[in-house]
Amino acid sequence: MKKNFYTNSGAWILINGEVYIINYTINLDQLFEFFNINRSLLITEYNQVILKPLLCSKTFLGSFDRIEFVTIVGGG
Repeated sequence: MKKNFYTNSGAWILINGEVYIINYTINLDQLFEFFNINRSLLITEYNQVILKPLLCSKTFLGSFDRIEFVTIVGGG
């Protein structure tokens, strides 16, 4: 699979309360791949909006974006 990354001048993003600086324009799917995140039991909140999985490939990260990964836990 060919990756298309475009340089970015150091966008600051907040992921689960931690600051990251990214130097490339990437979408959320690429971010999941970078962090090796399994999305099957995961809810993604992007700038305080819960995203449907289909939108992750179309949502590109920009400066000061806030991302929260919420894991679904079941029990009885």
